[in-house]
Amino acid sequence: MPFLIAGGILLGSGIALDLMFRLQMARFGQWSPLFKGGSFNYAEYHRVRIKQGWPAWPVYVMWALYVCGIGLLVAGFFVYVGTAAARRVGTISG
Repeated sequence: MPFLIAGGILLGSGIALDLMFRLQMARFGQWSPLFKGGSFNYAEYHRVRIKQGWPAWPVYVMWALYVCGIGLLVAGFFVYVGTAAARRVGTISG
């Protein structure tokens, strides 16, 4: 269960960073990133980022949070299913 919770927290943090990037783009008059959903073009963000002098590391942290969060969710799912199956086997044969 801790893997599932940690994975959800990491994914939530990645989503918060993504929203922050979209809001930064909206502040500079580009409202379309707010309405693009999953098809947001991060290359466009990087172009604006270079012009504005924003650091690049938050984008890479966001992707790391996504990857680690999904990995923890998958691991947590398998741990949860494995322990549930082991408990069931123990009760049937016991």
